[in-house]
Amino acid sequence: MVFCGEPLAAGDFGAHLSQFSDARGSADSLEEAARRAYLDEKEAVHDCLRTLRPAMHGGSFRGKDDDETFDGWLEQLDNWGRGKLPLAEANFVQKLARSKLRVKKGTEVPELGLFKALEACRDNDEQVETLKRELYPQVLADARDWVSRRLSEQLEANAQMGFNDMITGLAGALDGDGGETLARRIRQQFPVAMIDEFQDTDPAQYRIFERVYRIGDAPTAEPDTQHDLDGPGAPEHDATALILIGDPKQAIYGFRGGDIYTYLGARHATRGHHHSLDTNFRSSEAAVAAVNRLFAFAERSLPRAAFRFAADDHNPLPFQSVGANGRKETLCLDGKPAAALTGWLIADGNKDNGCLNKEGYLREASRHCADRIADWLNQASPGEGIPSAGFAISTNASDDNLKPLKAGDIAILVRDRSEASAIRNALSERGLASVYLSDRDSVFATAEARDLHHWLKAMANPESVSTLRTALATATLGLGLAELDRLQRDETAWERVQERFLGYRLRWQRRGVLPALRQLLHDYRIPERLLGAHQGQRRLTNLLHLAEWAQQASDTLDGDHALIRVLAEHLDDPGHDEQILRLESDADLIQVVTIFKSKGLEYPLVCLPFLCTYKEISGQSGTPLYHVDDQPLLELAAKKEMAKEGFELADDERLSEEVRLLYVALTRARHATFVGLAPLKLGNAKSATLHKSALGYLLAGGEAIPDLTNLRERWETMSEGFDAIALDAIDASGDSPQIQYRPVTNELATKGARTPSHRPFAPWWIASYSSLAQKGATAPETPEAEVLEEEHLDARLVPAAREAGAPQPGTLHAFPRGPGPGTFLHGVLEALAEHGFDSALDDTGLLARLAQRCRRRGWEEHSQALTDGIRRWLTTPLTSITQECPDGEVADDGPVLASLERYRAEPDFWFATHDAITPAMDKLTRQHLFPGEPRPQLGYQRLNGLLKGFIDLLAEHQGRFYIIDWKSNWLGPDDDAYHQDAMRAAMLDKRYDMQLALYLVALHRHLRQSLPDYDYDRHVGGAMLVFLRGIAAPSRGVAAIKPPRAFVEALDDILAGQAGSASTTARSNDPGDDMTDDQDSSGEAMA
Repeated sequence: MVFCGEPLAAGDFGAHLSQFSDARGSADSLEEAARRAYLDEKEAVHDCLRTLRPAMHGGSFRGKDDDETFDGWLEQLDNWGRGKLPLAEANFVQKLARSKLRVKKGTEVPELGLFKALEACRDNDEQVETLKRELYPQVLADARDWVSRRLSEQLEANAQMGFNDMITGLAGALDGDGGETLARRIRQQFPVAMIDEFQDTDPAQYRIFERVYRIGDAPTAEPDTQHDLDGPGAPEHDATALILIGDPKQAIYGFRGGDIYTYLGARHATRGHHHSLDTNFRSSEAAVAAVNRLFAFAERSLPRAAFRFAADDHNPLPFQSVGANGRKETLCLDGKPAAALTGWLIADGNKDNGCLNKEGYLREASRHCADRIADWLNQASPGEGIPSAGFAISTNASDDNLKPLKAGDIAILVRDRSEASAIRNALSERGLASVYLSDRDSVFATAEARDLHHWLKAMANPESVSTLRTALATATLGLGLAELDRLQRDETAWERVQERFLGYRLRWQRRGVLPALRQLLHDYRIPERLLGAHQGQRRLTNLLHLAEWAQQASDTLDGDHALIRVLAEHLDDPGHDEQILRLESDADLIQVVTIFKSKGLEYPLVCLPFLCTYKEISGQSGTPLYHVDDQPLLELAAKKEMAKEGFELADDERLSEEVRLLYVALTRARHATFVGLAPLKLGNAKSATLHKSALGYLLAGGEAIPDLTNLRERWETMSEGFDAIALDAIDASGDSPQIQYRPVTNELATKGARTPSHRPFAPWWIASYSSLAQKGATAPETPEAEVLEEEHLDARLVPAAREAGAPQPGTLHAFPRGPGPGTFLHGVLEALAEHGFDSALDDTGLLARLAQRCRRRGWEEHSQALTDGIRRWLTTPLTSITQECPDGEVADDGPVLASLERYRAEPDFWFATHDAITPAMDKLTRQHLFPGEPRPQLGYQRLNGLLKGFIDLLAEHQGRFYIIDWKSNWLGPDDDAYHQDAMRAAMLDKRYDMQLALYLVALHRHLRQSLPDYDYDRHVGGAMLVFLRGIAAPSRGVAAIKPPRAFVEALDDILAGQAGSASTTARSNDPGDDMTDDQDSSGEAMA
C-alpha cells in the first residue's frame, strides 16, 4: 500500500494527533472570539461593508450589486454573529477573512477586529487540514496493521482459517526453516501438477508452486540428496512435472487478485519450455481470421504492440495469429453469408463530428442492435416464407437444409448491469425476450421475492396487525386502495382476512409451505391478474419458482421462522447462492452476458453494441492498483492530483486489461460478431475520447480519434482488402422506424414433461402443550404468551365451577378470575423468583410493590389477600407425591419455596420429535396416569419437528428435581373446594396430565444428558400442579404425580419416533434433545 506514491509505513503519530486535536479544539474558541468581535463593532462592520460594496471583487462577491443579495449577506452575517449559523455554513462570512476579502486595487480595507479574527479562524482551519493530510497515511497504516492483527487473533481464537490464510500460511511455511522438507513432501504426494487458467494466478499462489516444483531449475540440476524422508530412494527430479496452462491474452480478473505479471514472471522462468496451441476449434475460419487481422494490425503498427507490453525490442506478451479448424455450417443473414466481424458505425447525424455522449451511445446502440436482432429473427421465422437467416451446410441460404436462427443462438455481451438494462429494455420494446446471465442475477432480487417475504411473515403471525397489513399492501397481491381502505374500517372484513391467513398457517404446518402459497395465489386470483399485465408471465414464473424454492428449503429447516430468516438473508444478499437458478431456458431466449462471465463460453452469433465504452481511472473510480518493477502497489490517496503518477500508471494498466477484455469478447463467436462503433465523447471533452478505449487503442495506438470521419478511416485502414470485416453506417438521428419482432404463435411444444426433483414434503412444525390442546395453534413464543394461552384455554374448555356460595372477601378465592388475573398471579410468582424466594419474604418493599401492581389494576380490595397469599406460597411445604398418599393427606417432605437453594423460574425447553402421533401419546397417558378416569380426547396430530414449552419452576430439593406449575384456576368459594378429587378432575378435564407428562419427558432428557450417574427413580421428584387459590386448604392446593420410569421412557420413545422399541432402559445419549442450561438465581448451573 502507498499513499501519494510513498510506502504506507506505520509509526508513532501521537504528537501529530495531539496537535490535530489541539487545532480542532481551538476552532470553536476562535470562532467564538470572532463572534464577539462582530457584536462589539457590528455597526462599524455593516458601514464598512456598505462602503466597500462597490469595490468588492465581482468574482468573489457575485451579486454584490443586487440589493436583495447584499442584504441577504448582511442577514447571514448577523445570524452567524448571534450563533444561529456555524461558520462552516456561512460562505459570505468566510470571505471576510483579511486575506480573502478581495477588493479592487487601491481600495483600503479598514483594520477591523472581525476581519482579523476571521483570518485567525482561517489559519487554524488550514493547519487542521495540513495536519489531517499528514495524519491520514499514518492512521491508515495503523488501522491496516490493527485490523490484520485483530483478524488473525480472532481466527486463531475461533480455530478458523479462510482461503487466503491457507495460501499465505503455506507460502510462509515453504519460506521458513522447514520449507524444503515440506516442499519435498508435497512433491512426493503430488509429483505431477497441472494448473489450468494459470493467467489468473496471484503472486502468493505462484510462490507456492515456485518453491514446491522449483520453477526455473535446469533439468540437469543436482538431485536431492535425500529423496525419501524415511530412507534413500531414486532421484525424484525426473519424476516431477508442473504444467502451467493459460492464455495471458485472457487475463481479465485483476479485480479478483489475478495478476498478469505473475504469469509473465513464470513465462520468463520457464523459457525454452513453452508449447502453444495454434489451432482454434471453436470458430469458423473467417471469424478467426477477422480477430487475427485486428490484433495483428495493432501488433505490427503500434510501438507497444497489441497487448501493450512491448518495449526496447522485447515483447513478453506478443500476439500470435492462430489457424482455424473451421466449421461445416455457415451463418447466413439477409439471404447471404454474414461477415465475420461487422462494425455498426453509429453517429449523431445532427453534429458535424458525429460525436455521441455515453447516454446517446447507449441509447442508439441499443436501438440499432435490437432492430437488427428483430429483423434477423423475423427472417428466420417460418411465417415469413423461406427463412433467410440461419445456418446452412452450403453457402446458399435458399437451400432447404437451412437451420433457422433462434433467439438462443444470439448473445449480447456487456460490461455491467446498466448496459444490460439498456439493451434488454430495447429488446423488450420490440417483443424480444432475453435473460441476463450475470453473477448477481437472481430471482431473490425481484419484487416478487420481497412480497413473498411479507406473505410468509403474515402467515406465520396473522395476529400481528402491522405484519398482515404490510402483506395485504404488496403490489403482487394486487388489492386496490379502496379495498385496503375498507379493511381498515370494516372490522368484520378484517377478521375474515385474519381467519384466511390463519388457515394458510395451518395448511403450512400440516401440508407444507407450497400448498399454503398455492392456496393464497388461488384465493387472490394472482395468476389470472398477472398474466394480463405487462411482464406478467415473468412475474408469475418468479412467484412459482420462489414457492418451489421455499418448499425445498423448508425440508431442511426447522420451522416457519427459520424459512423466513433464510429468505430474508437471500433478499439481503441475492447473488451468492449456488441453488439460485433463473427460470428462463437458455436455449429459447437471447442471452445478455457480462464479458467477464462469457470467458470460456461460445455462441453462434455475438453482439457487442457498447464496445467503445471504457472506465478511466479517476478519484471516483475507487482505489487504483498499479505495478512498479512488477510489484503491485495500491494507492490510497483519494484524489488524482495527490498522486498523479500513480493514477496515470493505474489507468495505463486499465487500458491494457481492457485490451485483453476486448480479446475475450471478440473470440466468443463461432460465426459472426457485430460491434457498435461510435466517436464516443465522455466528460467535458470537446472531441471524441475513443482513443482511451481498448478498440480505440488497437485502431490508433493512443492517438486521438476526434470524429466520425477519422473513425471510419481507421477502421477501413485496418480492414482494407479483407472481406471478412465489414462496416455498416448507421444514422442515429432516430428517423428510421423501429422493427418489431413477429413471433409465430402456433408452434407446439416439443419438450417432454419435467420430473419433480424435490423430495416429498414431511410436515415439520413446532408443537407445545397449548397446540395439542388447541389443535392447529402455534407454539407460544414467550412464557407470558403460554400462560395467557392456557388461561384462555381454561375459559373455553371447562365451564366455570358451580358456585356453592359467595367467596369469602379478603381471601384469594375472591380474587378476580379470568386470563388477565391469572397472568398477573403468574407474574407475581415470577417476580418473587427473580428477586429470590429466600429474601422476598423479608423484603417489605418488594411486597409493597406487588401490592401496588394489584391496586393499579383496580383490585385494591384484594391487595391484602395477595400479600397473605404470597407469604403462604413462600412458606408452605409443597407435597411431593400426592398421588401416592391417601386422599386428603399431604407428605411432609415437600419443597418450601423460601428454603430452595437451586431453582430456575420460567426455563424453556426444546426437544426433537419424530413422527409422533397424539393418539399413541394419549393412550399411553390414560393407561398410566389415573387409569379409568374420564378425560377429553386429544385431537389427532402428528408431531414432527420440535416440542417446546415453558416450565413455571424447576427446583432441586433433597437431591431430587421437581417440576412445579402454577394454576390460578378457581375451583370453588373456599378451601374445601380444593380436595384431591376436585383437583384431579380439573387436571384431567384440562389435560394437565399430558402437560405434566411432557414436562417430565423434557426433564428426563435434560438430566440424562447432564448427570453422569442419572437415575430417574433417584433424581426425579415428580411434577406438581399448585392451585394458588387453594394454598391454605388441607391439600395445600397441590396435585402431584410421579409416574413410573417405564411410562416416561415409553412416552419418550413415542416422541422420538421409536414407539416400537422394546427397550425401556434409559439411553445415555440422544443428539438434538436439549434443555436450556443457564444459571439459577444463586448463580450455579442447574445441572
